[in-house]
Amino acid sequence: MLEIDKFMAATTESLEGLSWYEIVSKLGLLSFNSQGNKPIELIAELAHITDSSMVLIAGCGAGGTAVHLAETTGATVHGFDMSPESIRAANALASRSPAREKMHFQIGDAHTSSIRPDTFDVVITEYTAFLLQQSAFENFFSVLKPGGQIALAELMKDPEVDAGADARILEAEKRYSAMLGYDFHVPLVKDYVDRLMRAGFHDVRIAERFSEPSLHEKIRNVGGWGNLLRITGVVLRLMATSAELRRKFVEVGNVKMVLVQDRSTAQYIYQAILVGQKPRRPD
Repeated sequence: MLEIDKFMAATTESLEGLSWYEIVSKLGLLSFNSQGNKPIELIAELAHITDSSMVLIAGCGAGGTAVHLAETTGATVHGFDMSPESIRAANALASRSPAREKMHFQIGDAHTSSIRPDTFDVVITEYTAFLLQQSAFENFFSVLKPGGQIALAELMKDPEVDAGADARILEAEKRYSAMLGYDFHVPLVKDYVDRLMRAGFHDVRIAERFSEPSLHEKIRNVGGWGNLLRITGVVLRLMATSAELRRKFVEVGNVKMVLVQDRSTAQYIYQAILVGQKPRRPD
């Protein structure tokens, strides 16, 4: 999901000095999720999200997932993110939506939540949970109503990964972390399960595992071949005029090669939806 007009308007001056996370928000990338809207639509179905639901998206980014969810289900969606640039982008996107009254965004940290307990029916993370410490999952448990559900749409690592592939994956994660300025690490499936169960969640399970999108799906997600060529032209222009941006684009490409494209390593990294439930109170 990409706001192509924002991408086409990007300039070296507007991007230099920003973190990679802020750059992608500035470029109009509405979600890191290569699956497009499929994960959030499945979560809406699994969690029975309706127009009476209260939903929290932790690490909402530029708001693409929140807007799609509010527009398609009518749910009231709250999103928070640590990046001011992402929240500015989310508010701008929501302001143009017919469901704008259903969305609320703010700067926030999952580890220091001030949200009142027992507030939400569903908590969602998307390409965020791998950055979180245990206290964040405990906060998610607290803000959910009894019987509420959590859904993680995240990258996960197969526990059967062989030593050679794992070493290459860990090295790619280390390089990406250096560029981001914070630790990036794809956990094993059992790591997510352990964190949720320690926080108090029950019935923790993988609800869906996704295959990497085909080339046709990826091109469709950016709006077709024409948009792909325009995007490529902008990236080449930015790389040609800024050594800093060139380094970042190249590094991201190298990391994606290991995690997504190189079969010898990418076969051990996949996206899945992991769900759990906060126990209901006894009658």
